[in-house]
Amino acid sequence: MRLNPLDAVWLALESRDTPMHVGTLAIFRQSRGVPVKQLAQTLREASDIAEPWNLRLVDSEIKSLAPRLVQDPGFDLDYHFRHSALPQPGGERELGVVVSRLHSQPLDRYRPLWEFHLIEGLERGRFAIYFKAHHALIDNVNAVPMFLASLASTAARRSVAPIWTIPLDRSRDLSAGLGMGDFLQALSDPRDVMASLRHVGSGLRRSLRQRDGEGSVLVPRGTPRSTLNRRINSQRRFATQQFSEERIVALAQQADSTVNSVLAYLCGTSLRRFFKEYNALPDESLVAALPVSLQERSELLPGNAIAGLRVALGTHIGDPLRRLEAVKASIAAVRADRASLPQSSVTPYVLLRSAPVYASQLPVVGSFVPPLFNLSVSNTLGSDKARYLQGARLEAIYPLNPLLQYSALSIDCVNYAGTLNIGFTGARDTLPHLQRLAVYTGKAVEELEALLAATGAAA
Repeated sequence: MRLNPLDAVWLALESRDTPMHVGTLAIFRQSRGVPVKQLAQTLREASDIAEPWNLRLVDSEIKSLAPRLVQDPGFDLDYHFRHSALPQPGGERELGVVVSRLHSQPLDRYRPLWEFHLIEGLERGRFAIYFKAHHALIDNVNAVPMFLASLASTAARRSVAPIWTIPLDRSRDLSAGLGMGDFLQALSDPRDVMASLRHVGSGLRRSLRQRDGEGSVLVPRGTPRSTLNRRINSQRRFATQQFSEERIVALAQQADSTVNSVLAYLCGTSLRRFFKEYNALPDESLVAALPVSLQERSELLPGNAIAGLRVALGTHIGDPLRRLEAVKASIAAVRADRASLPQSSVTPYVLLRSAPVYASQLPVVGSFVPPLFNLSVSNTLGSDKARYLQGARLEAIYPLNPLLQYSALSIDCVNYAGTLNIGFTGARDTLPHLQRLAVYTGKAVEELEALLAATGAAA
C-alpha cells in the first residue's frame, strides 16, 4: 500500500521538534462497568489487527512522494497497547501531566504508527484512554469520530471492537483519493490552475487595496509576530475545558451568531487576557487557521491537505461585543471566499494555499517566512448520543493536534452528548501556564452571558 503524496507530506514535515501525530483523550466513569484490569485483558485478546494498524513504513526515511507501507512481520500488540496508572491523588493535574508527556513523544517509524494507552487511577472511579496515530494515517477531523465508532451505544452492550480491529473505510483509505496520477492530473488542466491563480490573485489585490485587511494566503498581511510564532521543541502541554452545548448554543442565538463564531470569540477573548497578563499582546489581531474541509467540493481533494482558512480573532479590540462582531465578520468573509471557488479549481487552489505552510517548515527558510497564522482552531463533529466501553460511560473526549514549527498552540473542540469539549495543545516552553487559557475561556463564557443579558434587558 502506498501513501498518497499529500498524506506523505506529514511524514516529511515531521522533525525531532515537531512530531506529527494526532491524539484523542477519552475519560470514562467506571460505575457498574467491568474492572479496568479485566477491560485491559479483554482489549489484549482482540488480536485481529486490521489495516492500516498492522502496517509499517518500508523505509523510515522518506525518499519518495508516495512511500510504501507493508505488513509488519514482527507486529507486537503489547508494544502498541499499554496499561498504566496515575500517581496519587489521580486528579486532572496528574492526568494532564501524563497525557502531555505521551503527546510529546514521537511515534517509532520502524513500527506501525499508533499507540493506545489505558490509564487507570483517575479520581471518582474514572479511567482514561489516550490514543495517538500519525497524521499520515488519519487526520484530526476523522480521529475522534473513529474512536467514538469503536464504542457501544448502550451500557448493556459489552462487546468490544478496539480501534486496531477496525479498518479505515474507503473514504479514509490511504491509497484512495489523491494518488500520484491524480496528483499530477489535478495540476494538468491549465484552465483550473489559471482559475486558482486568479482567485489567489484577487486576494493579493484586495490585500494591497485594504490597508487593514488580513491579506492573502501568499502575502499574509495582518498576522503579527507573537510569542506563539517562536521556534518550538517537542515538549507539549495539554489542558481541557468542558461546557454544556446548550449553554453555547444559547449564546450564539442571543448574539445572532453561530456556534463556530462564538467559539472563535471565546478563543480570542481568553488569548487577549492571557497575553495581557504577560504584557505580550500584539497591537494587531491574532489570526487563527481554521481547517475548513473542502472535500465535499471535489472528489480529488484528500482529507489531509493543509488548507486552513485565516480568521482574525479580534484580540486587539477591548470591547467584548465589538470583538464578537469583528469575529463574525471575519468568518463571514472567509466563507464567502470559499463559496466563490469553482469546483474544478479546488485541488490546485489547495496546493497553492499549502505551499507557504510547507515553506515555513523548512529548517533554513522557515525563519524568513512571515507568520501565516498564530494558532490553529478547529471544531470537530462528535456524537449527540452517549457512548460506553464495557458498561463504563464516556464522560468527555478531547482532540490533541500536532503543532507545526512557529505555531505554538492548537485549540480544538468536539461536541459529545450535550457537551462541548475543548482541548488546548501547546508548546511547553512557549506556553508554560497553558491551564490558564482553559480557565480564561470559562470566564469569557460568563462575561459574554452577562453582557448579552444586559443588552437584552436594555433592549
